[in-house]
Amino acid sequence: MWKRKAQQIHICLKGLDNSKDIKQEFLEEIKNQHKHGGHSAITIFGITKNPKDGNYMIVMEYAEQGSLRKLLDNKYCELD
Repeated sequence: MWKRKAQQIHICLKGLDNSKDIKQEFLEEIKNQHKHGGHSAITIFGITKNPKDGNYMIVMEYAEQGSLRKLLDNKYCELD
């Protein structure tokens, strides 16, 4: 995971393994999330391609709490 502070926004690049031949359906989903994403979801800014291996990466808001899985593992009892 890579993050950068630009214009007071922390971003990260999430690599998608084996995504050289990504499906149009997935690209449409990313486009819709970018266009209609709400305040309760991580903001997706777009996608890019890793020049080293040709796989796609999602450019998204950096989640301070880590992944959703990590957050649920750590906070599940509090939510119960």
